Amino acid sequence: ISEQCHGFYYGVYRESEVGSMEWQETANYSLNRTKLAKKTVVRSLRRRMVKGIKETGYHLLLIPAAILMGFPFLWMVSASLKSGSEVFSSTISLIPESWQWHNYVTAWNSAPFDIFFLNSLLMAVGVVVGQVITCSLAAYAFSLIHFKGKKLLFIIVLASMMIPAEATIIPAYLVVKELNWLDTYYGLIVPGMTSVFGIFIMRQFFLTMPKDYVEVAKLEGASHFKIYLTIGMPLAKPVLATVCIFAFLNAYNSYMWPLLITTEVEMRTLQIGLRYLIDPELGTRWPELMAASTFVIFPVLLVFIFLQRYFIKGVMGSGIKQ
Repeated sequence: ISEQCHGFYYGVYRESEVGSMEWQETANYSLNRTKLAKKTVVRSLRRRMVKGIKETGYHLLLIPAAILMGFPFLWMVSASLKSGSEVFSSTISLIPESWQWHNYVTAWNSAPFDIFFLNSLLMAVGVVVGQVITCSLAAYAFSLIHFKGKKLLFIIVLASMMIPAEATIIPAYLVVKELNWLDTYYGLIVPGMTSVFGIFIMRQFFLTMPKDYVEVAKLEGASHFKIYLTIGMPLAKPVLATVCIFAFLNAYNSYMWPLLITTEVEMRTLQIGLRYLIDPELGTRWPELMAASTFVIFPVLLVFIFLQRYFIKGVMGSGIKQ
């Protein structure tokens, strides 16, 4: 029975005992509750309408922006299936007149892309694993371990982000050369196995982690390393996904560093391999280059699709401090 009906029957019952005055008061109470319920429904509908209008406005702004940002990718795929003359046609069309599927075969056979794929994936995976380990350990220390000079050391680490990569690439090359790591996977992977950005966002997350978990673990006799493994890392999955995506993209798209420390074709990466489709005499073979760019970007899309949910959570949660 609804609250309004409950008030009505309550009024009828009281009328038989004490008279009409009690009935009038109960009836007014039921009427007031009915009016209040109507006002609540109207307010709720207004809020929903306002929210719907705002969301529609957001979508009207975001859809053109998404089309604008996605158009270069669509044009790349379209150009990879066109002939050379059709790519530079005066009329812009995303649908080829004749589908040139052989451009992908020609592009793949123009260079040892199987070796380049293997090198790029090994380099990217090695850098991702290294950054997950080093960044998480450093972030845990900066957030949950108290030691002298912690704030100063963290400021120095953050200040290193202001140093441009061009200023450190030559010293890094000399170090790698002295270690005899030229044309090796060590030279490709080890210099990128940490990231100040990764340390920063993981520290921000560890600062938001409930301190009760850590205190209870300490009372149980757990060491900092055990707390890091059993509490910190499982809770940090969204932020770890963010670190993995950025580390993978930076390593996979790296061009200057592999070009600098590798001279053998067997150690080259995909970004360098794309230059094999640029002929100094004949010029750039644009359809084949677009085809190669399409299958080169495919692993990046897979990584982002599988980690997109965690990536959004990590970006939104790493900056919130409780």
